[in-house]
Amino acid sequence: MRRVDKEISDVSVVVPTYNSSGTLGRALDSVYRQSVLPREILVVDDGSDDWEQSGRIASACPDSISVRFFHMDKNQGPSSARNIGISAAQGRYLAFLDSDDVWYENKIAIQYGLMTSHNLDFSMHPYCHDITHAECDGKDSADLSSLSLSPLSSWTPLLRNDSTNSVMVLREKMVFYDTSLRRGEDFTLYMELLSRPGCRALYIRRVLAGGFKSTIGASGLSQDVKAMHIGRMLALKKLTDRGCISTMQYLFGISTEIVKYPIRVLRVSLRARAPI
Repeated sequence: MRRVDKEISDVSVVVPTYNSSGTLGRALDSVYRQSVLPREILVVDDGSDDWEQSGRIASACPDSISVRFFHMDKNQGPSSARNIGISAAQGRYLAFLDSDDVWYENKIAIQYGLMTSHNLDFSMHPYCHDITHAECDGKDSADLSSLSLSPLSSWTPLLRNDSTNSVMVLREKMVFYDTSLRRGEDFTLYMELLSRPGCRALYIRRVLAGGFKSTIGASGLSQDVKAMHIGRMLALKKLTDRGCISTMQYLFGISTEIVKYPIRVLRVSLRARAPI
């Protein structure tokens, strides 16, 4: 029998990982340290070279929490890995954590508390791209009464650049990630969920998750800013074709992306030239 010292939420945490055994332990530790624990963690290895090491890390979990490990024979991208986790999840709510990022200790307590008390389908919060900066302080209280909340609509992802690590979704309302997209798949999913009639959603104005790199040009998929740009444009076109966004939203999204793309290119160029 498992020894449980903390409250357990009805949340399944999906953690896709690809050649990230060096950071997976840190990510999982941030879940183990939650003031309210999830029901389970599903670690999905996306055809990594170091999958056996990741499997050992996942299996070294505390007795107080259930961790399941899945290994994909071939690399298929984070969308496919997340979809495997979504299909296997047993919790009422789904939350996502990338293997090189972390959650702040009251993330589940706050978000799950709001999801249940407000009967929400979907919620998001800000994400700190580099938590080594002093302004990204995650030691806030879990008191729900002190939170600042705002409406969350299909306009919100067009105006913000938040991370999959910030999302919590009612499982029965969840859709699968679009596996045809290697970039922009998270944005597409948010827009699909929020475009559904009657979607009950809130934006939590508190940073509850973070990473250790700049969002643009640092590492991983984000390093290829041209591919990011093309992915966003393709996602907007798909969302329009599916009727998930209006013509006005499509034009706004396209215009915003056209303005942002050269700025990203310039930032990456300046960073590359900066002395180490």
